[in-house]
Amino acid sequence: MRTASTRALTKSRCLLPQPHTPVSQRRSRVRQRFDLSAASRRITTSSAPAWSLRDLPGVSEETSPLICHLTSDNPYHNLSIEHYFLTHSHPESHILLFYTNRPCVVIGRNQNPWLETDLNSLRRGLAPELEQEQATGSIDKGKSRNGQLHGQAKLEDQQNGIGDGNSTPVDLVRRRSGGGTVFHDSGNLNYSVIVPNSKSFKRSTHAEMVVRALSPAAASYGFGAIRVNDRNDIVMQEQQQQQQHRRTGAAPEPAESRWLKVSGSAYKLTRGRALHHGTLLYSSPYIHRISELLRSPGRDFITAKGVESVRSPVGNLVCAADGQWTRESVREDITRRIAREFWRMYGADRTRAAGINEITLGSEQCVVGADGDPPSEIANGVRELMSNAWRFEQTPRFDFASGMLDGAEVFLTANRAVLERLAVRKLGEEQLVEWAKADFGREIKLHDLRSWQSLIGGSGRQTGKIDDDEGPRVEEGVGVGVSDALVKRVGAVFPQWPAVDC
Repeated sequence: MRTASTRALTKSRCLLPQPHTPVSQRRSRVRQRFDLSAASRRITTSSAPAWSLRDLPGVSEETSPLICHLTSDNPYHNLSIEHYFLTHSHPESHILLFYTNRPCVVIGRNQNPWLETDLNSLRRGLAPELEQEQATGSIDKGKSRNGQLHGQAKLEDQQNGIGDGNSTPVDLVRRRSGGGTVFHDSGNLNYSVIVPNSKSFKRSTHAEMVVRALSPAAASYGFGAIRVNDRNDIVMQEQQQQQQHRRTGAAPEPAESRWLKVSGSAYKLTRGRALHHGTLLYSSPYIHRISELLRSPGRDFITAKGVESVRSPVGNLVCAADGQWTRESVREDITRRIAREFWRMYGADRTRAAGINEITLGSEQCVVGADGDPPSEIANGVRELMSNAWRFEQTPRFDFASGMLDGAEVFLTANRAVLERLAVRKLGEEQLVEWAKADFGREIKLHDLRSWQSLIGGSGRQTGKIDDDEGPRVEEGVGVGVSDALVKRVGAVFPQWPAVDC
């Protein structure tokens, strides 16, 4: 099965300036070549940077504010670039990044992937993106905007090739910041603001910036009022009358409206810097699948101490599939509006200069080339984020109880994805049959376990033998012989996740 995580990193030579040139000389060249002190403001098209990423500390001091457009749709690249800007920019600089990721589910730093998402649904993937799909809508309590149950959506997906080579892969990504789980795709714009971590920093500041930027576009795009709620999410007032008019052409009838989440936020605060990154769900082609992907089959069975996401009904800001606009044109417009408001806040006395304080970085500029530029921290960050050690083994301790099924119940405790305790209770028996970590003969990682049937459905004692091609393989079970239905329930929560050679 093809998965997004199997995409290889293609090495290429970076065409940015050589890193051996002293920073002081490069700063001088920047000042000589470009006059950044002009009082007049102008909107420019961004271009490749005229400076090396290794110069970021000095350049961000000289040119702040700085706007960066990332053209890669690789979430591992984009998050690594974002982290590099957070950790290497000047502490007093103000930076805005934009990027759009391919389909992926992104969990927070301290979240439990088995609790936050349906891993099997991610592995099956999504139907290929169809431009003619009506993307405007909302999801709440298992229904799409037009009332169809997700079971119907699953049937349609099977008819469209879900699970075979025609499906669109979905990455599972753990970011370095906190917050809840979100879904990204081509209809979701990510914006990241990096500013000084001062006493004046407020978590709502840049969400309010986005609201100010986009509110004037409401009439043009036909969305309702937007505001920042008490969770610092951006929510949109659903206009059911307008939706009815768009679908049927009939005169709108009065109807109560509700508030739909169109943007969530997460934060990372360091000693001197503050990162606020937000999503903007402007026209997702997979709006009807978000709820399913983020509904874990383990939700009723897992008890965890990590951060759990708050479920909210979501909606698309704009209907980009009704022929009036394309996703690309909408993305360009809202990006321009947000960038203009950011510049008004932090760069009112400076000129926006393409290649200097407004730059574009492509994927080829995010991979270490023969000359060692861009910095290896970025490539190392990509490798870390793509690894199962980061994806799963950062998960805090949690407990799982399967519930009684066919006369048996399975309990387990895991810490950092390692199975520490396994227990089974049979109906009518008061005592548990338990195995501790030391009883397994070797370390068992939940995401590497090839067969739950072998572990809890077989007989005899586990040997901990290894199949080098397929990861840890349990040749003999622990001798409890639970039913196939119970094995299936456990396996649905903890499927094997393929390792990737990064």
